[in-house]
Amino acid sequence: METLNPFDDENQPCYILRNAEYQYSLWPDFSAIPAGWASVFGPAPRGQCITWLEQHWQDIRPTSQRRA
Repeated sequence: METLNPFDDENQPCYILRNAEYQYSLWPDFSAIPAGWASVFGPAPRGQCITWLEQHWQDIRPTSQRRA
């Protein structure tokens, strides 16, 4: 039996996490938030999280590179 990766599961509720460099991550809601990351959106369906990312994360470079 094939196991679905939770990051590929359209029905998996997710969070949007942000680190100190203002980089974002799509994170499944059943998994503990890793150190150095904070929730900024969710939990919400994966599609809503992706829409949030598309609207709020226009520059994927870390903050330290944007300042340079």
